[in-house]
Amino acid sequence: MSVGGGGEFYGARMVNRGERPGPHDAMFRKVVGVPANAASVLAAVLPPEVATGLDLEGLRLESGSFVDEEMRQRHTDLLFSTRLNKNPAHVLVLVEHQSRPDRWMASRVLEYVTRIWDQHRAQHPGERTLPAVLPVVVYQGRRRWNAPTALEDLYEPDTEQLLGEFLPRHRFVLQNLTGVDAENLLAAPLTPAARLALAMLRFAPRQEHLAHVLEEFTTDVVELVRTRADRMFTIIMEYAYQVSDTEPEELQAFFHRLGPDAQEAYMSTTLERGVAQGVAKGRAEGVAKGRVEGVAETLARLLVKRFGPLTPEQTTKIESATTDQLDAWVDRVIDATSIDDVLR
Repeated sequence: MSVGGGGEFYGARMVNRGERPGPHDAMFRKVVGVPANAASVLAAVLPPEVATGLDLEGLRLESGSFVDEEMRQRHTDLLFSTRLNKNPAHVLVLVEHQSRPDRWMASRVLEYVTRIWDQHRAQHPGERTLPAVLPVVVYQGRRRWNAPTALEDLYEPDTEQLLGEFLPRHRFVLQNLTGVDAENLLAAPLTPAARLALAMLRFAPRQEHLAHVLEEFTTDVVELVRTRADRMFTIIMEYAYQVSDTEPEELQAFFHRLGPDAQEAYMSTTLERGVAQGVAKGRAEGVAKGRVEGVAETLARLLVKRFGPLTPEQTTKIESATTDQLDAWVDRVIDATSIDDVLR
């Protein structure tokens, strides 16, 4: 499958400053921002001879930006570093996520590359060579990608024929998830988090039967449940819940079939989603009451699902709780053994 890694390797995701990234971008950046996940994605999408030539195991997350002050007002980055295998030469790799085709993508990518070069020269004034930059675009839109992947495809044909050797040439690696099926993803050398993230980007948007999709990736789901400390399960599943049209009961039944650990993970993610919705409600109304009510309602619902009906006293206690009390009880839900243990 091609879903297909250096010196220094940089994976950058650039978004307009002041804009909140959409759910697709946000999830992609959080998952691929983990070096092991980024390395597996690159191993899957790059040509084998390129992937094996890069020290993907040496990927390291970096802070900072390779863009100048003007561009910093427009972009943010994910940054990694590593080296070529058996060679200290610098290679930069730019990883961009797209949810819709962009005719000018090749031009945009070249702009990012030149900004990276400018910043690299400013930071390394003694160097006499430029690091190579390999751009990778991961596309997950529903429409077929029909935009050029090479800069030369944007020139007028007559101009290209006459001046071709004097015109800038640049190409990016395109991974088009639109044409990828579950079998392709399952065969790719991806980490469980990277595989499930790409699967959800590919199949979850507007999906009415997400449980059927998750069944294809049960092994990865179970592994993420087992290693929930890194929050990958929560990040990926929260995205899937947000963009799909699947009824909650279907998802609850799926995780119930996987056993108590998976059911608990599902409840935890659902609770966090309810808390977030409560916060959003409070902001929309301009008062703290919206958040308190949202969290209280979600907490009560999950306590009933996990431990059984609430007593009138317990219901009153939740409804009259302060924000600090609700936050403390939310933190106890997963590890508690009874309703009283949560509300103590």
